[in-house]
Amino acid sequence: MIVLAVDTSSEQGSLALAQENELLELIPLPPKRHSVTLHGEIVHLLERHGLAACDIQGFGVVAGPGSFTGVRVGLTAVKGLAEVNGKPVVAVSSLETLAVAAYAQFSEHSPAIRNARVLAPLLDARRGQVFGTAYRRAAFGEAAHAQVGECFQPLVKEMVCSLKSFLERMHEAGIEEPVFCGTELEHYVPEIEKAGWKLSPRIVVSPFLAASLAQIAAARLRKGLGTSAEGVEANYVRSSDAELFFKG
Repeated sequence: MIVLAVDTSSEQGSLALAQENELLELIPLPPKRHSVTLHGEIVHLLERHGLAACDIQGFGVVAGPGSFTGVRVGLTAVKGLAEVNGKPVVAVSSLETLAVAAYAQFSEHSPAIRNARVLAPLLDARRGQVFGTAYRRAAFGEAAHAQVGECFQPLVKEMVCSLKSFLERMHEAGIEEPVFCGTELEHYVPEIEKAGWKLSPRIVVSPFLAASLAQIAAARLRKGLGTSAEGVEANYVRSSDAELFFKG
């Protein structure tokens, strides 16, 4: 199965091309220019591997949360390609993609991280807020029988709020000893420590998440969990500025 994964949900977008369980190529997208460069980058990526759009058997796309414009650019491109070629799409949360990317690094870290059961991905939502959630990962024996992206159970819903509010929600949910993960965590550390998680492990992952997205998409496509292009929707988590202005 050949899968094309597209992540334009942040300034640091990326594309990944995978075949079966092998990553063929991961490429960063030019920052802040996704709407201008995305289609050309997809064409060049496929050409380098002797492929055309019709050879893609399924697509993965990050549906948010993230930049409103960025999310729309990626969704529009993938939905167009999928509809024209009659191929399925797997839409994945940026937070779940981040958690999978962090989980892939577990073996590189200390026993405290390798044995941890809860991952708390965080992304900058601007305006002094974060996008965040928490997942319980399967135990080793359970994970051995699970596909990538199937070994995470949500413990709190995805939310956008201040970091302080998110950490309070984590406490309310009874979450202990989480592994915080993100593409940038340094400026969150003081608030995390103040909330009582001074010793909680942290994993910083690359902002180029399309490789992890491709893994998730391939696993779900193999199980027939893709949807048609028209069934794919954005997951913004919060209202856009235009919606807030209209309601105000």
